[in-house]
Amino acid sequence: MLAPAPRFALQGPGVLASFRRFFDSPRALVLAAIAALAFAAVSLFLARREDRIAIRLAAGDARGRRAEIAEALADEARNHGLDVTIVPSEGSEDSREMVERREVDVALVQGGLDGNDDVREVAPLVLEVLHLLVRGDSNVWALEDLRGQRVMLAPPGSGTRRLSLALTELAGLHPGHDYTEVAMTYADLDEASASELPDAIFHISTLPSPNARRLLIGRGYRLVPLPFGEAMSLRDVAVTAGAIPAYAYDAAPATPREDVPTLATRMIAIASRSTRAEAVRRLLEALESERFLRRANLPRPDPALFLQPEFPLHPGTIGWMHRDDPLFTSDDVQGIESLRSFIVSLIVAFVLLYRWWRTRRLHGLDTYLADAARIDRDAMLVEDAASLDLPRMLSLRSELGRVKTSALAAFSRGEIHSEELLSSFLVHCADVRQHLDRMILSERERMQKVARGRGEAEADVMRTLWAEALQEEHDDKEVVVRAPKPAEKS
Repeated sequence: MLAPAPRFALQGPGVLASFRRFFDSPRALVLAAIAALAFAAVSLFLARREDRIAIRLAAGDARGRRAEIAEALADEARNHGLDVTIVPSEGSEDSREMVERREVDVALVQGGLDGNDDVREVAPLVLEVLHLLVRGDSNVWALEDLRGQRVMLAPPGSGTRRLSLALTELAGLHPGHDYTEVAMTYADLDEASASELPDAIFHISTLPSPNARRLLIGRGYRLVPLPFGEAMSLRDVAVTAGAIPAYAYDAAPATPREDVPTLATRMIAIASRSTRAEAVRRLLEALESERFLRRANLPRPDPALFLQPEFPLHPGTIGWMHRDDPLFTSDDVQGIESLRSFIVSLIVAFVLLYRWWRTRRLHGLDTYLADAARIDRDAMLVEDAASLDLPRMLSLRSELGRVKTSALAAFSRGEIHSEELLSSFLVHCADVRQHLDRMILSERERMQKVARGRGEAEADVMRTLWAEALQEEHDDKEVVVRAPKPAEKS
């Protein structure tokens, strides 16, 4: 008795048939269309979904103007897929060092700083001016009057301190010798009593500065002019002449009463070279946003400032600067045109070469025609000689036969497709053959006359003369030629 077949063997054909019937039904088409639409929708959603990028940003003292700008920038950056964490720092120098150590990704710093090869510039933002604030009851009216005073330069690690030291050294003033340096923060100034306040304070900020306003309006300080912008720019190209306009901080009473000349540097955004280019691009979009500019109270940056960076530009900035460039520039178009001309010339040359090769392959009679013409020319030279060269004529006739045979073989192999050219070639070969035959016949008749003149048996004489005439042909080319029979007597 045969063993029962396995269960899957019995069910296999039924399952296959069910699948076949399902895929042949309209329901399968509907399900396939729904699956395709779902796949397209998911792909579109994933493509449009913008992954968020987190960066760390340093902006100096939390009570300074840069910190205010950083807060406005962080809020706007969220709308561009960028999550910004503000990291406190002592000042521009400290922020720049944090970028070098890659402790932060981006920093808002004062211009004119030094940096290593890891620092890249993202964007210039706005000019920052240097404030020299002095107590209202002091006798300080110019920079040189700081001798013997208590001066707050700025906390260590700040760009303000660096520029303030350079300015006081220009006036021949040195800390600890010509004036006393006071180490205080802006928070300390708010809590200090009137007697504890320093006689003079150096402060760099955009206008209007909240710290300068508190000192001018709340603590009775006033501004001292610093007309050294041109002189300082000779020593530091990042420094330029600036001014604090009249009424910048108050109108009644006027604070200041007139424009105050001073020094200015640019606030710039810098980043580590390792910061993602996409993060920099989104940050620049936020910096360009009208909402950010209004909230931060900043003018729109001059695009020309991007052409004068203090550090090498970040790759993300370079890409952002060229975002509106056309896909093809004039140089690209010229290059494409040159390439097009080259390709056209190459195609024309290829077509001509192909036509020549095709013509040569299809016709294939060039070599054979040339050989037939050469044989014809040699035959005429033999005819024009003083005596007919019988071996040469026989050799030419044999060579002509070989050329004709080779041409017919090429035609049979399909290398020659022009029947008209082949027919003309054969006619030409026949004409040359007839020419050679006539000359050979003429030479034979001459030999017959010689034989009859000797009075010997004509056949023997003919055979002897023919052998003598063909001796060279037998020796050189080993051609066996039968002597013609003597012509019958009439």
